[in-house]
Amino acid sequence: MTGQGKPARNWARAIVVTLGILAASAIVAEIAARTVFGLETLQYRRPYQPVFVSGDYHYLMPNEQLPFVPGGPVALGYHEGPFGLYYDAATPPPYSSTTLADFLFTHRHARYNAAEIDRITCAEPDATLVHVLGGSVAQGFSADEPSDTWHARLEDLLRNRLKRRDVYVFNGAMGGFVSVQEKLAYHLAVAPRRASLVLIVNGYNDVTIPANSAVRPGDPFQLGLRYSQLFNDGFIWWLARHSAIAHTILQNAFNDHVTAFRRRLNQDDAVFQRQADAITDIYIENMNEVLGACEARGQPCLVAVQPARSVTAEYLGTHADDILSQQRMARLYSLLLEKVAASPYRDKYVDLTHVFDKGEKLQHFSDSVHPNYAGQQVLANALLTPALAALRSATAPPVPADRCRKKR
Repeated sequence: MTGQGKPARNWARAIVVTLGILAASAIVAEIAARTVFGLETLQYRRPYQPVFVSGDYHYLMPNEQLPFVPGGPVALGYHEGPFGLYYDAATPPPYSSTTLADFLFTHRHARYNAAEIDRITCAEPDATLVHVLGGSVAQGFSADEPSDTWHARLEDLLRNRLKRRDVYVFNGAMGGFVSVQEKLAYHLAVAPRRASLVLIVNGYNDVTIPANSAVRPGDPFQLGLRYSQLFNDGFIWWLARHSAIAHTILQNAFNDHVTAFRRRLNQDDAVFQRQADAITDIYIENMNEVLGACEARGQPCLVAVQPARSVTAEYLGTHADDILSQQRMARLYSLLLEKVAASPYRDKYVDLTHVFDKGEKLQHFSDSVHPNYAGQQVLANALLTPALAALRSATAPPVPADRCRKKR
């Protein structure tokens, strides 16, 4: 019996030693990955946002910090418990479901937050209120300061032309949003409030995000990621949050998939055409639905199709590729504008794709889509005339009495 016990103990000792060596090697490799190669664990730039899928841009942070960002669950009244986030009945309840969309007005370039918007709406019943929706260009993302944004400039222009100081341009746009999210933003953040004009500046994200993130046409760019996190067993995501090596492997696998998806769109004409038709059909469907809702409310609304550097370059006879080739980008925009022209609401669309064809031309762009300071001013000037026409032909919207009573 003694002779039989020794081999068993030796095997057990060998297994323990091997596991210890593997664990030590893994720790050394992880330290080297972080300190020598500069690899990082999984970090997030945009938190998950209820209803909208993605929220505002924040600098890289671990997942456990995301509940505390503006518009996160803690700001909505959920409290951190040992195993999750819980709502306590003793917490003051919301006065409206629009609070789920209040984060739209807290981005870095917003000049009025949701509380200020509600105060102005209720306290100044005769004020002219313009609500802006869209993606990062609508936000004024590339401006250095909120006062440098195109919407700040448009507010000044409208005040001067209308000779009134009670003209406000509220910005509820959100970087990365596509038209389905903008449709939700209209119904949740704008429709319950009083709006003299709703101005949606968009188009580029719908056109490029499928190729940028390998999602279905019309889907938010984070949707595939969220599906992976919710329906995967979770271990790989836990590992990526704690291991820079695991995160790098995961990121490389995702990047390879996106690159292959993008290459297919650039090289396969049949696949590209199917995708292009779906992208443009979904965009038109979403915007027509918003414009139809506006018409039913007697509310003036405009949809401005924004410019893109590759498309401007195509108009100018020069070259500038984007996420997709310039040829593909030009075809997507051309198809989009064809469907805009066929829309029953075509008079409510504003074509801004030629806005940078003159003057400094491509120098108005700070990157593939965002205008620089000079471009922000050009954009505001281009939107002034259609905004004035819409405001002058509109009847004064009623003050949302029930909502104002709730806010008191």
